[in-house]
Amino acid sequence: MTTHWIGYTTRYRDGGPELKRASEESAARLRAAGHDVRCVAIESKAEFLDEMQRLVDAGTLLTELHFFGHSGLYGPMFGTTALPEQFSPHEWRSLSPQTELAHPRGLKLPLGAGSQAFFHACRTARWFAPFFARTFGVPAWGYHFYTTFTLREDRFVWPGLGSAEAPLFLVGCRGKKSDGLLGSARKYAGLMETEPMKRFEPAEIGEAASYDGVAARYDAVFEDIRVRRDEWRWLNAHLDGTAAPRVLDIGCGNGALLRALEGRIASGVGVDGSEGMLAQARRRTEGSSTLNFVKVDGPQLPFADGSFDVVTSLLSFRYLDWDPLMAEVRRVLAPGGRLLIVDMVASPVGLRETLRFGLDAARALAERARNRPFREALKRLTADPQWQEMIRYNPIRAQHEFVWYLESRFPGQKVEVLNVGWQSRVLAFDSGPLQPGQAAPQTYP
Repeated sequence: MTTHWIGYTTRYRDGGPELKRASEESAARLRAAGHDVRCVAIESKAEFLDEMQRLVDAGTLLTELHFFGHSGLYGPMFGTTALPEQFSPHEWRSLSPQTELAHPRGLKLPLGAGSQAFFHACRTARWFAPFFARTFGVPAWGYHFYTTFTLREDRFVWPGLGSAEAPLFLVGCRGKKSDGLLGSARKYAGLMETEPMKRFEPAEIGEAASYDGVAARYDAVFEDIRVRRDEWRWLNAHLDGTAAPRVLDIGCGNGALLRALEGRIASGVGVDGSEGMLAQARRRTEGSSTLNFVKVDGPQLPFADGSFDVVTSLLSFRYLDWDPLMAEVRRVLAPGGRLLIVDMVASPVGLRETLRFGLDAARALAERARNRPFREALKRLTADPQWQEMIRYNPIRAQHEFVWYLESRFPGQKVEVLNVGWQSRVLAFDSGPLQPGQAAPQTYP
């Protein structure tokens, strides 16, 4: 037996009633074409797993899996924005019939050779749909742009022009977030065509996503991490008062941060998944008695409980498998230890931020003008085809994902904005002193 399964979420963010209408419109069309369809509201990861278990128990395979809702870098978002839930890449892999990873429930998604997956949500074509296709071995579809509701599939027509019974569609479309105020004006004037869903095949990517091939060029750019003045200044300020800490740097890259800290820390351990980057780190710290670098695969940290006083993550948190990694961070931190994160996120400059954007951009240009070797090394790195290919598979997260995750897991602590760019910005977060325990996960048992 096979079915077309449609799940939608209504609580995570706004648009719940519209998501229900758009899902039911899609379900009606599939039923009219003679397909068996199950269309249900899914408000948590546990509910999604329950649904998949029902299909497995009934011996039903998914011909098509559809999700209508909100999405982050790693796909569907559940729960609420106050406490968001999202499957991590590790969890998705554990649900794939193609992997030997075991999900705690022992569940695998009931996908067959003829199955397809459709993710009707913002930006799913940028990372998640290709990842899903590779992980599950089935074609997957997604949108590159943000999604919107419309009365027509081929062109944006504001739903306010129709009745509550009119067919409603969820589509990708250019607008304010992609094209600014002019894009928004064109959209609401009815001049903006919608985006066709993009299809991705389950192709292997090999080493294309790894930093190994660009490690030497990266090391030349960030030989001294203090060229990132805003990030370095913030980390220095938040390390003040911590006497000779034991530091773990997650996503350490070429080890530049630990090298810069070496004189003020008791010990430093850097972990990274790229052997090429670690080779650069070891080369530059040969003979050091306080610094060590370790390769890790996956979110497990090979250290004893309470081994570190400070855990840092500089410009790498976006790549990490947040839930299982956060559990490990809490485990290896000693009582009173802290987590310091600095990272880049995607977010276009707002109208009220125009002055700050100008000032930050001017400071960045002045820094590059003063530091010719840095400027030229950065130009060589970003022009390298291996770098351009690598960043296709390592995009940055949206600001709201970063903020909602950290602020919901560490109540009372706030994310800070260090500088503002045209389409991105650098944020920083200090967890404050932590006692042994767990941060609330993005899923519930």
